[in-house]
Amino acid sequence: MTRREAREELFKWIFQTEIQGNSMEEAFEYSSLREEIEKDEVTKLFLERYRKGLTEHREELEKNIQAAMTDWDFPRIGYVEKSLLKLATYEIYFEDLPVEIIVNEAVEIAKIYGDVKTHEFINGVLAKVIKMKQ
Repeated sequence: MTRREAREELFKWIFQTEIQGNSMEEAFEYSSLREEIEKDEVTKLFLERYRKGLTEHREELEKNIQAAMTDWDFPRIGYVEKSLLKLATYEIYFEDLPVEIIVNEAVEIAKIYGDVKTHEFINGVLAKVIKMKQ
C-alpha cells in the first residue's frame, strides 16, 4: 500500500469517526482493507502511529484548525473538510514531512471526496495552519 493510499484510508477512518462518533480503533475494525493492512507491516505501523497520534491530539488539532479559520466554526464545516484538516494538521504538527507534500496530499484527496471548492478551502486553511506553526 502506498503512502497516498494509507492517507486516504486514514481519511476514511477519521470521516467515519466524525459521522458515527466511533473510535479510530472501531474504524480500523470495519476497514475493507483490514486484511491487506495486517499483511503489510510497514503500512500497519504507519497507520497505527497516525491512529494513536490523531486520537491523542484530537482536541489540540481542532483548536489549531479553528484558530486558522476565519468566518467559519469548526463544528459547522463538512465532514470531508474536518477529516482532511485533522489529518493534514496532525502531519504538520507531529510528523517530519515537507509541508508541500502534506498540503498536496490533502488537496488531492479533497478533489476526490469533496465538493467543487473543497480543495481551495483546505488549501487556504492549511496555509494558515502552517503560518501559525512557524
